[in-house]
Amino acid sequence: MVQTVEAWLMADLVTLQQYYGRNFAVGRLPRATDVEAIPKTALGPALVSATKTTQKGEYHKIHHCSDLLGKVDPALVRARAPHCERLFTVLEGLLA
Repeated sequence: MVQTVEAWLMADLVTLQQYYGRNFAVGRLPRATDVEAIPKTALGPALVSATKTTQKGEYHKIHHCSDLLGKVDPALVRARAPHCERLFTVLEGLLA
C-alpha cells in the first residue's frame, strides 16, 4: 500500500528532472522497481536533498506536490506502483 504520494512521484524521474530543472540531483533518490516499497521515512528527505539547489528550491509538499501530480505520466506510475494500478483499474471499472 502506498504510504505517501511522494512514492508515485518517484515513478517518473524524467518529469521530476524537467520540473526542477538544473541542479536536480536524481542520484539522491532511492531506486526501486516498486516505488510503493520505498519507506515513507526515505521519500521526503530524498526529494528535499535532490531538489535543494534547483531553480524551484527544495521540495515542499504544499507548494510542489499537486502540480507534480498533474504532470507525472500515469502509465509510468501504474507500471511502478501496484496499488496505484489497482486503484485505477477499479475506478475505470466503476466508470465503464
